[in-house]
Amino acid sequence: MKKRVLSKSLTHTDICKRLAIPTKSLAFLPHFCGGNAIELPVRDDNGCSWTFVCSLRKTGYAKPVLQKGWRHFVLAKGLTVGDKVTFYQQGTDDGIKVFGTVFPRSCYSIEVERAIKPSLSRACVDHNLARK
Repeated sequence: MKKRVLSKSLTHTDICKRLAIPTKSLAFLPHFCGGNAIELPVRDDNGCSWTFVCSLRKTGYAKPVLQKGWRHFVLAKGLTVGDKVTFYQQGTDDGIKVFGTVFPRSCYSIEVERAIKPSLSRACVDHNLARK
Protein backbone atom coordinates (compact mmCIF):
# COMPACT_ATOMS: atom_id res chain seq x y z
CA MET A 1 0.00 0.00 0.00
CA LYS A 2 1.39 3.38 -0.89
CA LYS A 3 1.35 6.26 1.55
CA ARG A 4 1.38 9.92 0.55
CA VAL A 5 4.55 11.59 1.82
CA LEU A 6 3.90 15.09 0.53
CA SER A 7 1.91 16.98 -2.03
CA LYS A 8 2.82 20.46 -3.15
CA SER A 9 1.75 23.05 -5.70
CA LEU A 10 4.95 24.31 -7.26
CA THR A 11 6.18 27.86 -6.74
CA HIS A 12 8.64 29.90 -8.81
CA THR A 13 11.50 28.83 -6.50
CA ASP A 14 10.44 25.16 -6.78
CA ILE A 15 10.61 25.42 -10.57
CA CYS A 16 13.77 27.51 -10.94
CA LYS A 17 16.00 26.43 -8.05
CA ARG A 18 14.96 23.67 -5.66
CA LEU A 19 11.93 21.96 -4.20
CA ALA A 20 11.38 22.98 -0.58
CA ILE A 21 9.91 20.09 1.38
CA PRO A 22 7.81 20.54 4.53
CA THR A 23 9.87 19.56 7.59
CA LYS A 24 7.12 17.20 8.78
CA SER A 25 7.81 15.04 5.68
CA LEU A 26 11.26 14.11 7.08
CA ALA A 27 9.61 11.29 9.03
CA PHE A 28 8.83 9.50 5.74
CA LEU A 29 12.28 9.89 4.16
CA PRO A 30 15.30 7.63 4.67
CA HIS A 31 17.39 8.52 7.72
CA PHE A 32 20.22 10.98 7.20
CA CYS A 33 22.41 9.06 9.71
CA GLY A 34 24.09 12.20 11.00
CA GLY A 35 24.78 13.61 7.53
CA ASN A 36 23.03 16.42 5.76
CA ALA A 37 22.22 14.78 2.39
CA ILE A 38 20.74 11.55 1.05
CA GLU A 39 19.95 10.19 -2.39
CA LEU A 40 16.27 9.62 -2.98
CA PRO A 41 15.53 7.25 -5.87
CA VAL A 42 12.04 7.85 -7.27
CA ARG A 43 9.91 6.41 -10.09
CA ASP A 44 7.49 8.60 -12.00
CA ASP A 45 4.06 7.57 -13.26
CA ASN A 46 5.66 6.42 -16.55
CA GLY A 47 8.03 4.06 -14.72
CA CYS A 48 11.12 6.23 -15.35
CA SER A 49 13.71 6.36 -12.58
CA TRP A 50 14.96 9.64 -11.15
CA THR A 51 17.47 10.28 -8.39
CA PHE A 52 17.12 13.42 -6.31
CA VAL A 53 19.50 14.55 -3.59
CA CYS A 54 17.62 15.67 -0.51
CA SER A 55 19.70 17.91 1.72
CA LEU A 56 19.23 19.64 5.04
CA ARG A 57 20.51 23.02 6.12
CA LYS A 58 23.77 22.69 8.03
CA THR A 59 22.76 25.40 10.49
CA GLY A 60 19.46 26.39 12.04
CA TYR A 61 16.44 24.13 11.71
CA ALA A 62 16.40 21.11 9.40
CA LYS A 63 14.71 22.45 6.26
CA PRO A 64 14.79 19.68 3.62
CA VAL A 65 15.15 20.58 -0.06
CA LEU A 66 15.58 18.61 -3.28
CA GLN A 67 18.33 20.12 -5.40
CA LYS A 68 20.51 17.78 -7.42
CA GLY A 69 18.39 15.99 -10.01
CA TRP A 70 15.29 18.08 -9.30
CA ARG A 71 15.83 20.71 -12.03
CA HIS A 72 16.45 17.97 -14.59
CA PHE A 73 13.09 16.44 -13.66
CA VAL A 74 11.35 19.85 -13.86
CA LEU A 75 12.76 20.53 -17.33
CA ALA A 76 12.11 17.01 -18.63
CA LYS A 77 8.48 17.13 -17.47
CA GLY A 78 7.92 20.75 -18.52
CA LEU A 79 6.63 21.68 -15.07
CA THR A 80 5.33 25.18 -14.44
CA VAL A 81 4.23 27.25 -11.45
CA GLY A 82 0.96 25.87 -10.09
CA ASP A 83 1.57 22.28 -11.20
CA LYS A 84 1.32 19.84 -8.31
CA VAL A 85 3.71 17.04 -7.39
CA THR A 86 2.88 14.26 -4.99
CA PHE A 87 5.44 11.88 -3.51
CA TYR A 88 4.44 8.44 -2.26
CA GLN A 89 6.25 5.86 -0.14
CA GLN A 90 5.62 2.17 -0.57
CA GLY A 91 7.20 -0.66 1.40
CA THR A 92 8.58 -3.66 -0.44
CA ASP A 93 8.51 -7.34 0.46
CA ASP A 94 12.28 -7.50 0.82
CA GLY A 95 14.31 -5.60 3.36
CA ILE A 96 17.71 -5.08 4.89
CA LYS A 97 18.73 -7.52 7.59
CA VAL A 98 20.89 -6.11 10.38
CA PHE A 99 21.81 -8.41 13.29
CA GLY A 100 18.74 -10.56 12.75
CA THR A 101 16.28 -7.68 12.43
CA VAL A 102 14.74 -7.02 9.02
CA PHE A 103 14.18 -3.35 8.25
CA PRO A 104 11.67 -2.84 5.44
CA ARG A 105 12.96 -1.12 2.33
CA SER A 106 10.91 1.76 0.95
CA CYS A 107 10.27 2.73 -2.65
CA TYR A 108 9.27 6.24 -3.60
CA SER A 109 7.17 7.42 -6.51
CA ILE A 110 6.17 10.82 -7.82
CA GLU A 111 3.05 11.90 -9.67
CA VAL A 112 2.53 15.16 -11.51
CA GLU A 113 -0.80 16.95 -11.79
CA ARG A 114 -0.93 19.83 -14.24
CA ALA A 115 -2.51 23.08 -13.13
CA ILE A 116 -5.48 24.06 -15.23
CA LYS A 117 -4.36 27.05 -17.23
CA PRO A 118 -7.03 29.34 -18.63
CA SER A 119 -7.03 29.32 -22.40
CA LEU A 120 -6.28 32.58 -24.17
CA SER A 121 -9.78 32.79 -25.62
CA ARG A 122 -11.38 32.26 -22.20
CA ALA A 123 -9.06 34.84 -20.62
CA CYS A 124 -10.08 37.35 -23.32
CA VAL A 125 -13.78 36.64 -22.74
CA ASP A 126 -13.33 37.11 -18.97
CA HIS A 127 -11.42 40.35 -19.54
CA ASN A 128 -14.06 41.70 -21.93
CA LEU A 129 -16.88 40.83 -19.53
CA ALA A 130 -15.08 42.60 -16.70
CA ARG A 131 -14.82 45.79 -18.79
CA LYS A 132 -18.61 46.00 -19.38
